[in-house]
This record gives sequence, C-alpha cells and structure tokens, in this order.
Amino acid sequence: MFTLQALSLYCMQRPSFLFWLPVLLSGGLLFSCQQSASLADVRPEAQVAPLPAPDLPLSTISVPISIPVAALEERVNQELKGVLYEDNSLQDDNLMVKVTKAGPMKLGAQFSKLSMEVPLKIWAKGRWQWNACELCKSIQKTEETEFEVVVRTESRLQIQPDYTLKSYTTGDFQWGNQKPAFSMGPLKINLAPFIEPQLKAQIAPMLQQLDQELGKRVPLQQYLGLAWKELQTPVLLHQQYNAWLSIHPQAVRLTPLELQQNQLRLQVGVDAFIRVTTGQKPEAVKTSALPSFIPARTLPPQAQLAIASDVSYPYLTQMLQKELENQTFSFEEGKHQLSVHSLDVSGKGTQLLLALDVSGQSKAAFVKKKFQGKVWLQATPVYDAATQSIKVKDLQFSIQTRDQLVNTAQWLLHNKVRTQLEQQMVVPVKSQLALLRESLQAGLKEQELQKGIWLRGTNFTIAPDTLLVTPAGIRAQFLATGQLSVQFQ
Repeated sequence: MFTLQALSLYCMQRPSFLFWLPVLLSGGLLFSCQQSASLADVRPEAQVAPLPAPDLPLSTISVPISIPVAALEERVNQELKGVLYEDNSLQDDNLMVKVTKAGPMKLGAQFSKLSMEVPLKIWAKGRWQWNACELCKSIQKTEETEFEVVVRTESRLQIQPDYTLKSYTTGDFQWGNQKPAFSMGPLKINLAPFIEPQLKAQIAPMLQQLDQELGKRVPLQQYLGLAWKELQTPVLLHQQYNAWLSIHPQAVRLTPLELQQNQLRLQVGVDAFIRVTTGQKPEAVKTSALPSFIPARTLPPQAQLAIASDVSYPYLTQMLQKELENQTFSFEEGKHQLSVHSLDVSGKGTQLLLALDVSGQSKAAFVKKKFQGKVWLQATPVYDAATQSIKVKDLQFSIQTRDQLVNTAQWLLHNKVRTQLEQQMVVPVKSQLALLRESLQAGLKEQELQKGIWLRGTNFTIAPDTLLVTPAGIRAQFLATGQLSVQFQ
C-alpha cells in the first residue's frame, strides 16, 4: 500500500510522467492513494431536560342516577303504614279521629312531577250536645262512623346545594265509596261538611311527613360523597403491565332532575383529570371533601384519559439494531460507503442521542479515504399514525462529530445520508398499542371501587398525543376517548 509520502517521493524522482505511464498501463494498474482516519469518541454532554408538567384535558365522568318510581313506592309504603294519625280526645272539637292507610300508596312520575295516591280509612267518633236552657241538663249523643278517602298529591323535587332532596308537595282528597254519616234513629246526618275542615287540617302534617320520607329515600349526598372519595384512590387496570388509573376530581355538575315515564333521573358529572400510567402505584391524592355542585343543562358525552406509556432505551436500541446493525449504505453510485456495526440510544435535552459505531470509505480521483470510529447524532422522536411506529426527524450530527467529519468524511454531512438513516430508524409499536387498547378496555370494563360502586368504561379509542424524552427512554402520551361512568348497585 502506498502512502502519500511515498507517492510524493516517487513523483519527485520520476524522469517524467510519460516515462511511468507505459509501465502503469502495461501492468494494468493505476496508482491509488489511500488514507485512513479514526474518529475520536467525543460523547456530547448528555442531560435529559426536565419533563414538562403534563397538559391533561379536563374530562367528565358520568354518574347516571336512575330511581324507578316502583322502588321509591315500595320504600315509602314500608315507612308509611298502619295508623298515620290519631286523635283520642273529644275535648275542644267533640271529635275523635284515627286515620289508617287502607291500601298501598301508588306513585307515578310524569311531566316533571311526582304524583301519589294514598287510600285512607278514617274512623271518627263525634259527640253531639244540646242544652234547652242554661239551667237545663244538657243532652248529648256520641256516634261512630267509618269512611274512606283518597288523598292525591303532587310533588316538585329540587336538589339542594348540600345534595339533599327537597320536595314541595300539595294535595287534596276525594271521598271514597263510603262517606261519613251518623244515624240517629230514623235520621241520617251527613258528617262530610263537618269533617272536611278537620280532615284538610290533618292533610298538611301528613304531606310534611311525606316530604321528609322522600328526602330520606334519595340519599344523594351519601352516595356521591362515597363515590367522590373512592375515585381518588388509584385503580390497578392491568396487573401484568402494572397499569394504574389515577383520577383527580375537580368539580361536580348536576343536570335538572327529570321525572318521566315513572323514573327519577339525574345526570351527575364529575370533572376530573384522568391518567393511566405504568410502573409503581401512584400516590393517592389528598382526599378533598365533596364540593357544592355546579348546575348544568347538559354534560359532555365522552371522557378523555391521558395515557403515558414508557419505551425504554434498551428496547429502542434493540429495535434499531435490527434495522441498522451490520448494514452498509452506498451513496452517489458507490462513490461513498457507510457501514453501521452497532448503535446505542440514550437521551439529550428533549432529543434522542444515538451513538453509531461506523466505518466507511470514499473515492476521489486516485485517493481512497477510509475512516472508522463512533459518530453521535441527535434526533427528535415522532409518532407516525399511518404506520403506528416511532420515527425520528431533524437528524443531525453532534457538534463534536461534525467538526471531525469536516476533515475526514465531509460527505456524511450531506442531507442524503441523514435522510437515508432517518428512513431506517423505525420502531414499530402497533402490537404494543393494540395490547394497550385491550388492557384499557378490559381494565375499565368493570372495576368495583367499593361494594355496590362500580366504575365502567366502554368504547375507548386511542390517539397519539406527544412523545417526551425521559432519563429512562421515551414516554409516549396518548389520549383515550370513550364513556366512563360510576354506577351504584
């Protein structure tokens, strides 16, 4: 092999170029000069930038509350039974009354009102007194009677700021088949005009008792307070991959209470920041008390979950080695060649740092230049939705490597080289995304937060959001969109 110095000595000693040319041609050879250079391993200062605070979307967890009127009817009938009112004294009004529920109450919900029918049986004992004069002995007569009435009520329901149910009930009654009357010999006295004022006076406290019972039967504060507390505890979605769901509730919104088709319906929305992370169990947020609700006409139909999935540097290195290791690239019709022997991936700032052990050669006229060593490149990771893979863009040699290549292999600095390397640096994540989607669907299908309280999610789709460089690898952030609800059983 001729060195540049030997070639110069020959050139100085030659008689003439024409003297050497026949010799070279007759041997079928042309002198070519070869230079070899080694690249110094100058690693760039590599420090990963601090992760920015995640910009989480505010999502709404639906808490649909539906109470069948039949269930409410059953509970009210259990509470209000037997004797509802009793007056055992004839003093003051000369009337004794006992009001008994004659049959089951019937409830209905329609036109935003709760209606109720209460059949009552009323026993009454009346006293009649007559004095002919002040000095005469009074004559008195007592008589008993039974009769039936049907009390009909209408209630308007309203949720108070402390989540208690306030009802405003009005009502009246109608006589049943048997009306009140006293028989005194051949005389039959209609007592309805006398009893009606007393009966109407007794309906008011009965309606107040009904309002109290309705409030007890719909304990919203108890259920929502429990759900608010349980939502703040991290939930394990997938044990094998250590996937955790974290919910940070922020506010509660309530739509107007609906009373239609014999159902009491209320839509509750819990506004929250929701994340899915892998690794160690996240720390539970400090439990906050159930806040007062915000009235709302409607609620968003979908919730968004921010999902963070980490891809480690060893995995990235392994995947890229499959694409680049022991690969040789030719440029300008074989004039330049680059061989990649191994590579390693780490992070620098907000970019990936790639270390490539390479060798190469370049031909120019009679000179062949060879080089070998380590080159350092930086690139920005991006997600390609079309191929469901992680790729790189803005691939650039580090400053230290670029300074060396200027004197040894300047052709490597051309865009074509970087473009071809970019095209080869592909990390497929399609299978990981499919597994992530399946894990999310399975984990959210049914999660019991506490006995009788279930978290359910359906119809989730996953879309890429951003890629972040971390000290351990790439953190891929996705947004999962679907329906998320809390249900009571």
